[in-house]
Amino acid sequence: MMSNDNIVNELKECRKKVSQLQNENQELLLELHSVNEKLRDSEQLKGHFISNVSNEIINPFSSIVAISQGIKQLDDSEMNSARHMAGLIFEEAFHLDFQLKNIFAAALIEAGTETIRNSVFNLADLIGDVENYFSGLRAKNDIQFLLKKDGTAVDFISDKEKLAMILKNLISNAIKYSPEHSIIEISFRLQSGILEISVSDSGKGIHAADRDLIFDRFKQLDEKINSINTGHGLGLSVVKAYAEMLGGSVDLSDNLNGGTTFIVKIPQGDADGKWEELDDFIFDSESKY
Repeated sequence: MMSNDNIVNELKECRKKVSQLQNENQELLLELHSVNEKLRDSEQLKGHFISNVSNEIINPFSSIVAISQGIKQLDDSEMNSARHMAGLIFEEAFHLDFQLKNIFAAALIEAGTETIRNSVFNLADLIGDVENYFSGLRAKNDIQFLLKKDGTAVDFISDKEKLAMILKNLISNAIKYSPEHSIIEISFRLQSGILEISVSDSGKGIHAADRDLIFDRFKQLDEKINSINTGHGLGLSVVKAYAEMLGGSVDLSDNLNGGTTFIVKIPQGDADGKWEELDDFIFDSESKY
């Protein structure tokens, strides 16, 4: 027969185990609640992502269709108008092509299947190719590039395609948000194996509260109907993801002359020779604006 003391101790032990089970159950409920919140957030983010991507694709197509219909209605004597409208179609097609590249890049990043393909290439050649890529858009908006290239007339090891996409997105945004007749300052500096790129525009700037959001590929700060004036969209999220994949970083600050300065730092990578021949083919296959 158990003594009273033993019964009391056993009851205490049972109460202790019940209390532990209650605590564990509470923790499980909190974890379940957290998982449910994350699932809801994920669904909302995917919805925003699909909406933004749809805008990037549908808007240019809608513009192309509308302008094409307008050209069909022109008389033979309105050739100048036809040329102007054909130029608008080219702008929209160029925009669509550029955004599709960002969409595919974002999809691969989200799926975790994007890989690094390092090769050896000349930095000065890459910078010149990217500069020429935007020559038509610069001329249209009467925007000048002020280029500073310190120590870049050398070979560099990195993923050339991703580095080019980083540059194109930064410059594309700078052109998009700079007023006509303005200057975009683009600086390249290679020092101690670190490539530092800064792109400064003279646009309206980015509010401090929005600076984390602009790198989120599920969000878009400035949604517009006109595709030529879309918000930041996926571009800066691709810049951030690619910079980090290449072992670097991206930051931004206020431009003293108004606007925003983006700063990207990329360390020199390790050579991976099997991609060198394919790299030149991939980059050279892109059309110039």
